[in-house]
Amino acid sequence: MDICDAPADTAHPAVRSVDRRRLLAFAAVAAGGAALTTLDARPAMAAANLGESTDGVTTVAQALAAAQASSWGGFANGKIPTSALTPIVTTVAGSGYLRSDAARQYLSMSLAFSRAVGRPLIITEGYRTYARQQDYWNRYQNGTGNLAAYPGTSNHGWAISCDFGSGVETAGTTAKRWMDANAPSYGWKPTGNGFSRPEPWHFDYVGAWVGNAGSAAPKVGTGDVVVLRSTQAIGSRPAGYTALLGIRSLRHLSTIDMINSMRVVATPYFEVNAAVFTSIMASLSIPTSALVENADYWRR
Repeated sequence: MDICDAPADTAHPAVRSVDRRRLLAFAAVAAGGAALTTLDARPAMAAANLGESTDGVTTVAQALAAAQASSWGGFANGKIPTSALTPIVTTVAGSGYLRSDAARQYLSMSLAFSRAVGRPLIITEGYRTYARQQDYWNRYQNGTGNLAAYPGTSNHGWAISCDFGSGVETAGTTAKRWMDANAPSYGWKPTGNGFSRPEPWHFDYVGAWVGNAGSAAPKVGTGDVVVLRSTQAIGSRPAGYTALLGIRSLRHLSTIDMINSMRVVATPYFEVNAAVFTSIMASLSIPTSALVENADYWRR
């Protein structure tokens, strides 16, 4: 469950909305008297509808409790250290992180999206810190921002929500139709479709957290690694450079036999342009310096 929202109309166009979904907004006193003094929770907003929350949730205290259903790793919502997350590329500064499994599945999904739609799948906003959510909330309370969730209740704060661009933000487009039809098979659910004021760009990763893979090597054929072939030159590397990529790992597949061996064991294979190739590398925390002949890069 995600009961989050986006910044004011100064945000990236793909996350812009005059009136986002109905707010999860009660005064802080509703949370059993545990007032959050840094939040602006004025009485005028106390009657807002908890529209997208779990059935039976009618107070902030209940909403905070419900949000714990998505907790993982012993962290607090919006207060996850970036060292525990996987970097991704986003357009909203500071939001370029996801939980590792969500990031891996985003990678596979984005490759399929690019192949089907013909352009990279852009994330406008991913992980949202508690401080950012608090700012969104206060701006909404002051009448200067869009609807915003109560801090601590957003799936963005668990690093398992994304707001997508690339046409996904517009209902009825080819990109949006592809995502609605295919994203769930990667664990990404178009939850924004069901909001009281639909947000076509908003998706939640619903896969169960099973722990961090840590330093364990990626397993071939599980979706943890992919084979990428660049259709364009990348730096000093000519077009056709092919590599096996995983989280923080890159192995140059320099022969057709190496490439075929990966395909035989059902490792996903994609041909992408140079921009997509390097964007995926950045998402997987692989430096461009790893792009060398016979590369065998692995960073724990």
